[in-house]
Amino acid sequence: SARWFEKSLSRQNSQNKAWGRFTCLTVCFLSGFFVSSADVSVITATYNSAEDIERNIRCVGTQTLRPKEHIVVDDGSTDETLAIVDRLRREFPHVKLIKQSNGGAGAARNTGIEFATGRYIAFLDSDDLWSSRKLENQIGFMSEKNVAFSYGEYEIIEAKTGDRKGVHKSPDSVTYEDLLRGCPVGCLTVAYDQKMLGKRYMSPVRRGQDWGCWLELTRDGSTGRRYPGLDAIYRRSKDSLSSDKLYKVRDIFWIYRMQEGMGAIQSAWYMLPHVIAALMKRYVVPNRTLNATIETNRLDRVIEDTSGT
Repeated sequence: SARWFEKSLSRQNSQNKAWGRFTCLTVCFLSGFFVSSADVSVITATYNSAEDIERNIRCVGTQTLRPKEHIVVDDGSTDETLAIVDRLRREFPHVKLIKQSNGGAGAARNTGIEFATGRYIAFLDSDDLWSSRKLENQIGFMSEKNVAFSYGEYEIIEAKTGDRKGVHKSPDSVTYEDLLRGCPVGCLTVAYDQKMLGKRYMSPVRRGQDWGCWLELTRDGSTGRRYPGLDAIYRRSKDSLSSDKLYKVRDIFWIYRMQEGMGAIQSAWYMLPHVIAALMKRYVVPNRTLNATIETNRLDRVIEDTSGT
């Protein structure tokens, strides 16, 4: 009877181990279907971004708070961008691809806004990146604090060399009057609640169109709020539209004159501090240097995780 008992106990232990392995595998398998999701539309404008678009889609697709949809608007690419997005759509079914003829980043973002069905609209250009908790941190903050328009800080990295230039620190809040004097808000960090504010679109200019949208969001008295944390990487390129400062001055003046309805003298009055702030942001050391914080460590992992894609 003792021998029988030992065999029975051994058989039971084997069954328990098998059941444990089965349970573990089942939990791991099902966990991919129960990742928290949010009513967010992420909009990515892309043009000839074959080298960057996969990193972009993967960093959105692996958010701890998954978006409802990731709308990629291709602005007339002639490289392999479309083929890469098509391939990734099989892995990330929330990705929606819209194709249009070349009209600029603002026009592409506006197409994305038009088709967006999520309550919250967020922006991430094809060459920029987020940490995996960006949406969780930001949407959680907006929901808890009843904020309709939020933004965050971001790290600046030279796209070609990978040199880390520092962290752009945004103010705690911005009003319409604040934004008339400059744009301290990075597009890659913005999210707004279209249920509270309605759909707001980018200005019809090539440069500074996002700033024109922030003016639209705050003109009625709404205030933008900075959510805590550092969750975004802005990859700066000398060839980017925002680096073309002379043309940007012209487009900024257009927004003051045509969109905001200011006279020439008033436009020039507001434009001077705006241009100075833009030049400082581009050529002077950012207003917070990198240090060993939890946030920068998390962005280190983003850079490492995406360097091989």
